[in-house]
Amino acid sequence: MTKRFFRLLHLWLGLLSGLIVVIVCLTGSLYAFKDELTAAREPWRDVTDTGAALLRPSALCAVADRAAGDSLPSSVTLGGRTEAAQVDYFSARGATTVFVNPYTGDVLKVVRRQPGDFDFFDFILQGHRRLWLPRHIGGPLVSYAVLAFFITLLTGLVVSWPRKWTRRAVKSHFAFHRPLRAARFRFDLHNVLGFYAVIPLIALCFTGLMFGLSWFSGGVYRLVSGGKPMASYRLPLAEDTGREFASLDALHARLSSEAPRAVQFYYALPRTGTDVYRASIVHEKGSYYKQDNRFFDPYDLQELQGAGPWAGKYTEASPADKMMRMNLDIHEGRILGFWGKVLMCAASLIGASLPITGFVIWWRRKWPHPTSPPKGRLLILVCIKIVRAMQTIQYLHRPFIV
Repeated sequence: MTKRFFRLLHLWLGLLSGLIVVIVCLTGSLYAFKDELTAAREPWRDVTDTGAALLRPSALCAVADRAAGDSLPSSVTLGGRTEAAQVDYFSARGATTVFVNPYTGDVLKVVRRQPGDFDFFDFILQGHRRLWLPRHIGGPLVSYAVLAFFITLLTGLVVSWPRKWTRRAVKSHFAFHRPLRAARFRFDLHNVLGFYAVIPLIALCFTGLMFGLSWFSGGVYRLVSGGKPMASYRLPLAEDTGREFASLDALHARLSSEAPRAVQFYYALPRTGTDVYRASIVHEKGSYYKQDNRFFDPYDLQELQGAGPWAGKYTEASPADKMMRMNLDIHEGRILGFWGKVLMCAASLIGASLPITGFVIWWRRKWPHPTSPPKGRLLILVCIKIVRAMQTIQYLHRPFIV
């Protein structure tokens, strides 16, 4: 009786969420190697280490100002000795990024982006997060479909778990059967691949829910923190003294001496009198959860305190805050390096296949040939299920829409 209930729950949650899960998994696998693919098609991001001293940030900004035709940079990114310095300018008219050789001051590339310009990876990310729909519609649809998929993974484990762990049971449940027959092969594709990918898929769902559902992330945070609520991210404000801003050169010299092994320094620059210097210090290339996010008064460079899990030094963060910082790196597999990203990409592809193979198995069992229903009837059935799922999701999410 218990297994029958879990089997029905597994079936109907899978059917209701399947199409969305396929889209989310496929877009996630495409997005996994964004950094590597971007670096491969943008060679101006790399420079040769000449062994010479690096130019100061102010000198790099002066070069970038002339190339961009602007005098108010928004941010400066200083990477390792083989990476170009990056100066960004953001405005209502669009964004401009100037890549500068940090040894010679030569402009390597000026990239201008206008509002509405197509970007492949941004397109993929919007599909992954909200199905290319308005945020208040697509966001909840994705989040609750992932929640349903999360439950189907757990119920799938319960349904396929052998009663006795004998060699024959393991081979029957978790290995492809020979000779290959169509019906059995479809079943094996679903069960066997699902079993071997279940742990990374559960990790993907869990970390995705931490992004998508505030009640879920808030509950997990309280559980880890011992009941403390998660503070909202908040920037400190400076007292506007009307004086000239302190030099970025002095701040960079200070931070680079404090963290000589850091691989990247990112500075968001103040624009108004109450803005602060925001500095992100990355300590490990390709991984960001250990980075320090610090704030400094723009006049005297005194360190100020922000709020939220991502504010401050990683080493001084609470266990709950560290968990929140790790979430993205776990979701993308970065926490295990390049091969972690490969693992998550492969798991996403398997995750995309599970609703398809599950649907085919259900279809073949419910309507075996030659008595399959007309395609029009099937389309109506699927549409009804999707509409009912959307109505349920909107009802559940309604209290959380601001």
